[in-house]
Amino acid sequence: MSAKYNLRDSKTIIDFSVPTTPNSVSSTPDAPAEASLPASLPLTCSSKSVLYFTRGNRVHFKNMQTNEDIGQLFKLPDKDGNLQLLQCGGAQNSDALAISTTKGIIQLWDVRAKKMTASWSTKGVGAMQFNGSVLTVGGLKGTIRFYDTRIAMSTPTTTTNAATAKATFKMKSDLRKLNRHQSRITALAWNEPGKLLASGDESGVVYCWDNREKVPLDVGEFVQRRKKIQHLVSVTVVNWCPWQPKLLGTGDANGTLRLWDIDTSDSRSNALNPGKLELGSRITGLHFSPQCKEMITVHGTNQRAPSAPDIELDSETSSTPSISTLSPMTLSAAQMRSRTYDTSNSIVAHSFPTLRHIYTLPAANKVIMGSVMNANFTKAIIAIPEESKLKVYDVWGRLHLRRTESFMGNIR
Repeated sequence: MSAKYNLRDSKTIIDFSVPTTPNSVSSTPDAPAEASLPASLPLTCSSKSVLYFTRGNRVHFKNMQTNEDIGQLFKLPDKDGNLQLLQCGGAQNSDALAISTTKGIIQLWDVRAKKMTASWSTKGVGAMQFNGSVLTVGGLKGTIRFYDTRIAMSTPTTTTNAATAKATFKMKSDLRKLNRHQSRITALAWNEPGKLLASGDESGVVYCWDNREKVPLDVGEFVQRRKKIQHLVSVTVVNWCPWQPKLLGTGDANGTLRLWDIDTSDSRSNALNPGKLELGSRITGLHFSPQCKEMITVHGTNQRAPSAPDIELDSETSSTPSISTLSPMTLSAAQMRSRTYDTSNSIVAHSFPTLRHIYTLPAANKVIMGSVMNANFTKAIIAIPEESKLKVYDVWGRLHLRRTESFMGNIR
């Protein structure tokens, strides 16, 4: 079940391409590889393991649990811009797909019926995430808005042109909006109960929000007299642990991974002193296993100049402290050693709570832009735009339960 024994190339490859825009072309040949790629990834996977991805401005889908052929959902008209983000609904609305474009248009699609159910304009989208029927949208200027998709379904308007007469739907955001961020929202994540939201931005700030409040939780480090979770560069991923709903993982463009216990009611909370790993290469994916105490990070290239060796916890020779008591850089020397593995364009598995390195698998020769997991978290699908490919990797094995006869079977 561990990634140590299961992490491997499944040899499954899917043709994939992101729409090209003027801003996605590097102006200098010596610019970092990521400079030629768009800032967001049009890739998502539903709770039914249906993968949605782009080939230019066309949205395609593939059921990862069957051998069905790849299908096309729709082609975006040129007037709407280029496809920018795709986001599936959760288990409660698994047939819902939200898309955003470079012109700030958001559309909702019923994938089973293959029809658009809502369309509206915004001032630009940096990240999207569903929480039940509510679509959370992070903007280019840091504002977070909430759209209840059930309202759109109940308020149709019809066009007056008989040639195009069909139901269309407008959407208004909830009156509540969050305004603490000062730059583009780059990552959003709801925890499993749907009560806590994490948001990261281009300036490196991460805020945690209670679903009932308009101000962020008072967690993190003191920065300009306020507490917040702060990275030195742009936040690339945020994700919550499925079996510890107040444990948050954050990653950035320099390859810094931090784990935060944000339970401020617990005296053991390490909201001020998170577990920390310097992994060297841009983190483009962070995924926790729901079945074992492990996680993987998916990496692009190293964007920093060479420096002193990074560090990681030692392997079995070290003690196994709880993540809630780990300080980022105050571990004893016996618990640290030089990191000798290269994370560039790789999938890296880590144990929890020791943060011990388990295994590194080089996954591509070109820049990995991002990744998603299938529904049961056994496979990772990574995107490599420069190769025009999606590659599928086995990560964690299925949990096999031994069947035992029920004691009720002996009762006559």
